[in-house]
Amino acid sequence: MPLVCFLKEYICYNNNMDSFKNRLKEVRTERNYSQAKLANLLYISQAAIAKWETGDREPDFEMLVKLCKVLEVSADYLLGLID
Repeated sequence: MPLVCFLKEYICYNNNMDSFKNRLKEVRTERNYSQAKLANLLYISQAAIAKWETGDREPDFEMLVKLCKVLEVSADYLLGLID
């Protein structure tokens, strides 16, 4: 199974989407980034960030990696695999 599909299934089936959206917002605000500022750093729309934080959408693997680099956190933390 491709890693992207595995991540999506893990997030959905293990109820980690709540962890992801909450941790994303938490880390973003700790870094004093607005949704618009984070979106600019990732070269995406502010609406995409908002959808991630409400759980309406999930980032793909490539964007998850970029997100972790910009926020300086691990994917394991954002996905709720570690504290």
